[in-house]
Amino acid sequence: ADCLLNPSTVDNMPISILEAFASGVPVVSTCAGGIPDMIEQGVSGLLVPIGDHEAMARELLRVLQDASLAAGLRQAGLRQAERFAWTRVRAQWLDTYRRVAGERRES
Repeated sequence: ADCLLNPSTVDNMPISILEAFASGVPVVSTCAGGIPDMIEQGVSGLLVPIGDHEAMARELLRVLQDASLAAGLRQAGLRQAERFAWTRVRAQWLDTYRRVAGERRES
């Protein structure tokens, strides 16, 4: 794929964006929910306002017409995918579960 378009109006952390990052596919997405926490504007992807189809089309054309931009988004997306890799977040999840379980035992 040349680009992933994500026109979500509500979404916290779309797996499709992580899959695109991991596959080296540039991402153009709305800024719904937690998506701006995943995408650094202009670095690992391009964000547009929710419902602004014209902005999404413009950003898609930028990615398709600017090889340098697309290459930069691909590289940054690959790095971003590493941040969310199971091997990196597993310990964070386990610590959270242990902390919550410990709090329940203490109360």
